[in-house]
Amino acid sequence: MTQAISSERIDIFLPGASSRRTLFLLGGRRPDARWLKDFASRNADDVWAVDSGVGACREAGLCPGVLIGDMDSATQSDIEWAIESGASEFRSPRDKDDTDFQLALELLAKKNRDDTLLVSGCFGGRLDHMFSALYSFASSRSLCMADETEGVLLVHDSARAVFKKRPLAISLLPLSDECAGVSIVGVKWPLDGATLYRNRPWAVSNETDSDEVLVSCASGLLGFYWVF
Repeated sequence: MTQAISSERIDIFLPGASSRRTLFLLGGRRPDARWLKDFASRNADDVWAVDSGVGACREAGLCPGVLIGDMDSATQSDIEWAIESGASEFRSPRDKDDTDFQLALELLAKKNRDDTLLVSGCFGGRLDHMFSALYSFASSRSLCMADETEGVLLVHDSARAVFKKRPLAISLLPLSDECAGVSIVGVKWPLDGATLYRNRPWAVSNETDSDEVLVSCASGLLGFYWVF
């Protein structure tokens, strides 16, 4: 396994992880600026600001390479700062079907780069926004949504998480109709080859009994969630 994500509270190792990563900053709960700057320095080759995510970039001193969205919730001052810092602006109309995050995903796909996607500024706020962000994220070439409080890793095969600080809880979230062959060790309630269903998500609020947690999924798309 190669190291895929590093932060001050958790390191994650995955088989065959892509070496190039792009970090999207969305307009949800703003990550702590110090955490964000550290996370980006450890993990991101490129940073994109999605609408008001530009404010989080500015606060953390991260100059985005791309600024995208309808900018209905970004301040003019933040927009001008990003453009003056060299960001390429992709402005969309406010009246549209796709969300700003979905437009950013489409733009990244058009660039034909083999980037793995990390997302922050994605938690908090309204349920419909979180639902849209989570499933848009899950359908793309994504790896992890995270801030200093929460995180979701997409597990296609297997993963090893090393916690430097024990989380409050961890959960397994079936993001496809069925996840088969699900196993997890290093927790109070382990699983071995279980089948999880999206319409009955019961494998939640587990507890670690080790600093190292191993999780695997034979088929389906599994979300590995933690909260501090």
